Amino acid sequence: MVVADNQPGRLRIEEVAKSGGPRCTWRPVSLRGSDLTQARRARFHGNSSIEVGQEVLSELAVGEVRVAVEVSALCGSDKRLYRDGSMVVPGHEIAGRIVEAGHDVPSSRVGERGVVYAPVFCGACASCAIGFTNGCLRLVELIGWQRDGGYATHVDVPARCFVPTPDSMPLDVAVLGLDTVGTAAHGLRWAIQTRTRAVERVAVIGCGPLGLGVAAMSLDMGLPTPEVFDPIPSRLAAAVGMGARRLHDLDAENQFDIVVEASGTRAAREAAQRLVRPGAVLLALGESDEPFVIPANPRTRRTNLFTLRTFYFPMSEVEANWAALSRVGPQLLSVLGSPASLDELPEVFVRFYRGELLKPIIRFDEIG
Repeated sequence: MVVADNQPGRLRIEEVAKSGGPRCTWRPVSLRGSDLTQARRARFHGNSSIEVGQEVLSELAVGEVRVAVEVSALCGSDKRLYRDGSMVVPGHEIAGRIVEAGHDVPSSRVGERGVVYAPVFCGACASCAIGFTNGCLRLVELIGWQRDGGYATHVDVPARCFVPTPDSMPLDVAVLGLDTVGTAAHGLRWAIQTRTRAVERVAVIGCGPLGLGVAAMSLDMGLPTPEVFDPIPSRLAAAVGMGARRLHDLDAENQFDIVVEASGTRAAREAAQRLVRPGAVLLALGESDEPFVIPANPRTRRTNLFTLRTFYFPMSEVEANWAALSRVGPQLLSVLGSPASLDELPEVFVRFYRGELLKPIIRFDEIG
C-alpha cells in the first residue's frame, strides 16, 4: 500500500510484514530516477553562445514544485536572450510532471502532468481575484525571463503556476496551448469583444508560430477565413495549407475588420495600420525591441479604430483553450514542430535564429 506523506519529494510506502506489523520505507518521488538534486541546464551567454551543463539545484522553496521537464518549446522572443545573454535559464513554454512538492503544497500533486504558466501572478490582487492573472497588479517575474525556465531537465515553479492538462492530451500538443494558441486565442477574444462592426474580413501579418496560431484560432472561432501574409514562402504556404488565404495587397487601405500584426517588424506594423478599417481593430501581438509608432498623419488622425495589445492569457480561459487545442493542436504540431534534444539546443538555435525552423521542441525522455 502506498500512502502519501507531506514531506517534499517522498512517498511513504507501508507494507504489512508477515508478523502483522507495518514496515515503512522511503523513496524519493522521481520520474527519472532518485536524484532530484541536480539538473542539466542550458545557459545563454550572449553573442549566440549556449552551454549545456550539469548544475546542483537549490532547495525547493515553500509553495513551489519541482517539475521534470518533458517538453520545452522554443519561442521567437528567446532570440533576444540568444543574442544578448541571460542571467537565468531561458525557456517559458514548458510541459512536464511534478516530481517534488515543497512545503505547503499537497503531496498529492506529485505525479501531476501539465504545463507551466509563465507569469508568476500573486493570486491575491484585484485582477487575480477575477481570474485576470495575466493582468496581475504585482507581476514582476516571468518564468524563463526573470527566474529559471525550461531549457533544463528540471525547473522549480510556484505551485499555482503549474496547470494540469487533460489526460488525453499529449504534452507536446499541450505546450502549444501556451503562446501559440493561448496568446492567439486571448487576443482574438478581446478583438471580437472590442469591435464596433461585424467582422467581414480578417488579416494576419506574419506566419510564424504565433501567426499560425492566430490563423488556426480564427478558423476555429468561426471568423471569416483569415487572409495571411509572410515574406518567407514556406511560412505563407504553411498558413494556406491550414485553410487560410493569401493576402495579396499590403498597400491597400481600409480593408479589414480585424488586422493581427504577428511579426513585430516595422514594415508589418505600417501595413497593419493601412489595412485596418475605421471602426475596426488592430491587434498588435508581434514583439520587437522597437516601439510601436502611430504616425501623426491625416489618415491616422481621422480614423476611428482600436489599437489593441494583449499579453498571454488569463487562467480563466484555460478550459476554453484546452477545448480549442484538442481541435487545432495536432495539426499545428505537425506544421510547426521539429523535435530535438537538450544537447542539440545550441545547434538547433542557430537554425531557429536564422528562421529555418518554425518551432523546435526539446523533448526529454518519453512524451506522455
